[in-house]
Amino acid sequence: MGMMQHPTGLPMKPEQTFFKDPAIDRLLAMIMTMAAELNVTRDRLATMEMLMAEGKPVTPQALDAFEPTPEQAETLAAARQSFSDELMFCTLGIEASLGAPEDGVDQFNKE
Repeated sequence: MGMMQHPTGLPMKPEQTFFKDPAIDRLLAMIMTMAAELNVTRDRLATMEMLMAEGKPVTPQALDAFEPTPEQAETLAAARQSFSDELMFCTLGIEASLGAPEDGVDQFNKE
């Protein structure tokens, strides 16, 4: 049986590993793939909204041919950067939310 090929047609290479457990690497790869797909979907949705705001028809061809104005390009770039920043923030190991104050949890334990 021949070597499997990547969807691009290139030969497959051994998997890179960054963590002791290769399952964590695969999980991270899955998350990043889903994030990339979500980013493309968000971009496409923003493009649809821009076309609609201009009163232009929204068709697959119009989306594919869309050329943003400099202002629209800046808006799209800022949204992409914000998405990337939010996605990668969790890798810093910094508390993302402050949680409830010490005495805040007790107020819900009233019987």
